[in-house]
Amino acid sequence: MSSPPELPKLPPVPESAEQVLPPAPAGEPVAERGVAPEPEPEPEPVAPAPARESEPVPPQRRDGRRPRTEDGRRYGTAGHALVVAVLALVFGSLLLAPGMHKAAFNGQPGTKRDVALALTAGLDHVSHALLLDRPRKLVQDAMGREDADEINVAIVAPPATTEPATTTSSKPSTTPVKKPSAKPRPPARIAFSPKKKMRIWVAGDSLVITPGYAIVRAAGASPAIASVGGVDGHVATGLTRPDVFNWFEEIATKVKELKPNVVVLNFGGNDNHGYMTGLPPGVSIGDFAGTSWSKEYLRRVRIVMDTINRAGATVVWIGLPIVSSPTVTEGFDKINAIVVKEAKRRGPQKAIYIDTYTMFAGDNGGFTEYLEDAKGDPIKVRTGDGTHFDTAGGDMIAREVLRQLNKVYDLTSWRHKPGA
Repeated sequence: MSSPPELPKLPPVPESAEQVLPPAPAGEPVAERGVAPEPEPEPEPVAPAPARESEPVPPQRRDGRRPRTEDGRRYGTAGHALVVAVLALVFGSLLLAPGMHKAAFNGQPGTKRDVALALTAGLDHVSHALLLDRPRKLVQDAMGREDADEINVAIVAPPATTEPATTTSSKPSTTPVKKPSAKPRPPARIAFSPKKKMRIWVAGDSLVITPGYAIVRAAGASPAIASVGGVDGHVATGLTRPDVFNWFEEIATKVKELKPNVVVLNFGGNDNHGYMTGLPPGVSIGDFAGTSWSKEYLRRVRIVMDTINRAGATVVWIGLPIVSSPTVTEGFDKINAIVVKEAKRRGPQKAIYIDTYTMFAGDNGGFTEYLEDAKGDPIKVRTGDGTHFDTAGGDMIAREVLRQLNKVYDLTSWRHKPGA
C-alpha cells in the first residue's frame, strides 16, 4: 500500500492584533476583538463670551446708596473723580504757593508775568493763613535752604565813610602852606609772597566762568597767589534783577567771609534790558541805557565797588566783549561805558577795568571766533554761540588780569630775597 502524498507546509500564523497593538492605558475600556469602538460624540462648540470693554455700573439701589463691587468698594462716577482731582490740585497748589509766587516774580516782565503774579499772590496769602506753607518751610530748613522762597530785592549800600572834622579858627594861620609837589609819588606797591599770598575771588554771570577758571589755574601755578572761593558764577544773573539772584548781598557776605585782596567780576551780559527790581521807593526808570536807567545802573556799579574797596580789596572788572549780534554789541558798549566811568574815578589801586571789547575784535573791528596767537596760528577764542569765551579766550583774559595786577602789586620781588 502506498503512503499518502506529503501536504505542503502552511505559512506561520501572524501575531494577533492584541499582540501587535500597544496595551491600552489603565482605565480605558478595551474594544472587543474585531469590533471597532464607537466614536465618542464631539462636544458641542461653545460660543466665546463677547469681550467687555468696561464693566457697566449697576443701577443705584432703592436706598440711594450705590452697590459695592466684589472686593467691597463702592462704584463711583466720573463726576466724583473730577471733584477729587480738582481738590488735589488746589491742595497741592496751596502747599507749593510760596515757590510758585517767587517763580512768577522772577519771570520776564510782561502780561504773562502780571497774570501769574496776581494768581500766585492770592494762593500764597491763603496758604500762609491756613498754615499750609509750614511743611514746605520745615523741609527747606532741614535742607539748609531756609530762604529759598524769600523774594530779596534789597540793595544795601555799605555805610559811607566820614572824613574827620576840621576845626576852624577866626585867626589867620601863621603856618606856611606847603605847595604840592609837581609830580606826586605813586603809592608803594603791596608785596605778596609764598608766605603772604594774594587772595583772589572770582564772581559774576556766565561770561566770567571760563576766564575765572583760567585765573584759578594761574593762581595754582603761582607761589604768590591763592584762589579763595573758586569761581562763583551764576548763569542768567546780573545787577538789574536782585530778585533772581542778589549779588549785592552775595558780595557783601563773601568779602567778609573770604577776605580777598582782589575780586574779579563780570556783570552786564544779562542787564541789557529796560527792567529792574529793587528800585528805591519812588524811583522809576525808562528805557534801557536812557538817562534814568544809566543813573540807576551806575549807582549799582558804585555800590558793588564800594563794598569791595571798603573791605580792603581791589576790583578787577572784566568788561563785556564784542559779540556776533550788532544790536547786543551796541548794548554791551553802553554798559561798558558806565563801568569804565566809575573805575577811572577810583584809580587802579581800587578798580581795574579789563577791556575785552577791543581785545577780541577781528581785523575789521568786528566779531570773530578766531584770533592769531604769538606764532601767527589761528586759535579759537569764542564759542559757537557768538557770546561766550572759549578756553583760549579765557586764558587771554587771565594773562591780562595778572599783567594788570603786577602793575599795582608786587608779586615777584620775593624771588630775589635770600632763602626764596
